[in-house]
Amino acid sequence: MATSSSDLLSPYERRHADSLHELQRSSALEGEFGNADDLGPDLADLRPFADYGEAWAGVRLPEQMSGCALRFTELGARWQTSEGILGEFYFRPFSDLVTDAGGAEPWPEATDFQTDFMSQLRVFDQTPRSGAGKLTYLRLQPGPGPLEIWYSDIADIADDPYPDGFIKMDITYCEYLDALLLTKGTYGWQYLYTDISLDRGDFVATVEFLDGMLQLFPTIFPQHDYSDLRERLEARR
Repeated sequence: MATSSSDLLSPYERRHADSLHELQRSSALEGEFGNADDLGPDLADLRPFADYGEAWAGVRLPEQMSGCALRFTELGARWQTSEGILGEFYFRPFSDLVTDAGGAEPWPEATDFQTDFMSQLRVFDQTPRSGAGKLTYLRLQPGPGPLEIWYSDIADIADDPYPDGFIKMDITYCEYLDALLLTKGTYGWQYLYTDISLDRGDFVATVEFLDGMLQLFPTIFPQHDYSDLRERLEARR
């Protein structure tokens, strides 16, 4: 059963709770916000992963994940600014991921490799309030080491032999959560951690969102350093 007490938060969970409160308190943003009150089980309290199904058999999480795995059951927000910058995130805790039996849905023309790849994916960040269809996945593969992070939206991305619309992020699970503290779900921030050029016609809106974020956020969230994100955006123009 979920518990509710800010006193139970780990230092890392407190950072994410504070980040959500930053969004809620900012007069520059309006939107819908979840909460950082209800907590699910600790990562260490979950059963052996193989108990949750064949897809989890042999999956061993990196040791550092014990320090960044969040237990929140309603950590999310959808927001916008008067300048038209949009953002959303909705984070799923591991207690939800391990009981999720389905991967991404393959299409009839998918190859065997693509079907297998998509069966390994589990959504852990998404955009349910807006229905924007932006999804971030963990890829479940046997063995130790960092779990791959994959991002998908409606962009026309093709990288054989992988399915169209999916792109691998050069980031770990913990690093993803660190970046979320800065970006707060700004649309398209995930591309800053991929090998892609945003100098394409179909990324005009994405670049506008990211430019807007990097102009506004340093003024309303001055406690954060946005220099790395600025460099990443410039490298992808």
